[in-house]
Amino acid sequence: MRKKIMVATLFVAFAVITGMNVYNAQQSDMELSGLALENVEALAIPEQPDVSDCKYDPFYACEALHPTDPSKDKYRDRARW
Repeated sequence: MRKKIMVATLFVAFAVITGMNVYNAQQSDMELSGLALENVEALAIPEQPDVSDCKYDPFYACEALHPTDPSKDKYRDRARW
């Protein structure tokens, strides 16, 4: 009888420790989700330079490439950044 109580106590202690570890792991993930969301929003904003910032130079061509859509690329002849 004493052996069964000891095994049951060890099983309960193991379950409690495992449950605490799972709970702590989930709490730290929630803190990261806000930072991850900010990163996704920052990466979603396209940063395409404007060709109006190009300076005149007869030997160069100034190109502003769109990050996802090549049809929206901008090109200015005889200019450079």
